[in-house]
Amino acid sequence: MTLVSRAVTKPSQAAWLLAAFALPGWSWALDPLAKGPWLMDLRTDSVVVLAERRLPGRLEVRAVPQGPGGDLADGAVTARAGVDVTLHELTLSGLRPGTRYRYEVTGPDVVAASGTFGTAPTEPVPFRFVIYGDTRSQARPHAAAVDAIVREAPEFVVHTGDLVEDGRDDGDWQRFFDIEAPLLRVTPFVPVIGNHEIAVPLSNGTDNYRRFVHVAPGGPSDELNSVLRYANARFVLANAYEDWSGPARDWIDRELSRARREGPRDWLFVVMHWGPRSSGPHGDNELVAQAGVDAILRRHRVDLVISGHDHAYERGDDGGLRFIVSGGAGAPLYRRQERRPMTRSFASEHHYVRVDVERDQVNIAALRPDGTTIDRAILRHEGWTDGAPAAPERSGPATAPPPPEAPETPEDWSWVWKAIPAIAVVGAGAWWLRRRSQ
Repeated sequence: MTLVSRAVTKPSQAAWLLAAFALPGWSWALDPLAKGPWLMDLRTDSVVVLAERRLPGRLEVRAVPQGPGGDLADGAVTARAGVDVTLHELTLSGLRPGTRYRYEVTGPDVVAASGTFGTAPTEPVPFRFVIYGDTRSQARPHAAAVDAIVREAPEFVVHTGDLVEDGRDDGDWQRFFDIEAPLLRVTPFVPVIGNHEIAVPLSNGTDNYRRFVHVAPGGPSDELNSVLRYANARFVLANAYEDWSGPARDWIDRELSRARREGPRDWLFVVMHWGPRSSGPHGDNELVAQAGVDAILRRHRVDLVISGHDHAYERGDDGGLRFIVSGGAGAPLYRRQERRPMTRSFASEHHYVRVDVERDQVNIAALRPDGTTIDRAILRHEGWTDGAPAAPERSGPATAPPPPEAPETPEDWSWVWKAIPAIAVVGAGAWWLRRRSQ
């Protein structure tokens, strides 16, 4: 129970803490996981399930394939941890491509946690993913975006970076996973690192990001660069803060070349936190431009560059360099700094981007958490076709006044009802001892 872990900071819960230790095994057996489960490194035949216990111990995950009527008779896969640790990365291997699975994470002294996922298909099929980013510091818009994305039922989500306000702060990471829990237990997570995870160069912010992120090895920086293939789409996910003059530039050039060679008509997406173009306060990423990365993106006919960093929504095309900026899922919003001919839509609003991929076109909708539309467009290999017109820019605040930077969490008094049975037992024992001593 979370009550036990919080009791030491709440004197009013001293009775519950006493009851917990008076009944060993009963209280901790009901303790939920500290974080997760969440899903990463999605492939055609495997996925990684991550979860963090409050105390060191073992975990096991079992996945069962789903058919029209529910669980299938065969094909269940299990992964077990062999050591007692808090943070677990359990790889489910030998899965069937393009198949839905139901999974459950269990272990000694923890409440079982379950979810669902679908493996990547090997053939081109229509699919949906969602883009969002810069969740950072404001709990209410972050939670609203998460709730809306869950309703969209995407196959996976792409996060454009700045998951947390300060990557060095364990509390920020805990709040992130608390808010994201309904989404990440049923949707594989595909993030890139942002400057707020890095926090300060060579700090433990990057180490924390690596702790909670699992991607296939490769790229110039371990766990900070990766490639995802899903049906007829390939995603090259890059750390925007690499030294782009050397190995990072060679790596992205090599991966894009391989993608075009293996699938000349596949959809090719590049994701980085600070992208090549933006009309917000951060503006264009001159580091990648000076290193010649813009030219590499054009040469390999990248269909779309996806980024965040500026806390707004933007869609545009700069001479064949098509881009989306999505940084409005929880951080304080930014205004447009300059009007540019390349921009086809701009909105300073909290949002997420729903992307429906088909063989010959990609349907894109930028949506507010309440489901209303900011922008719609169709992307083909040749370029954009604008859909519904973008909402006009507002002269006043783009949204209601934001909540304080420190998320406000209402006091949870449900512990009182959960503690009553244990307190009653302790009280009865104390009464009996008092009677015996008289």
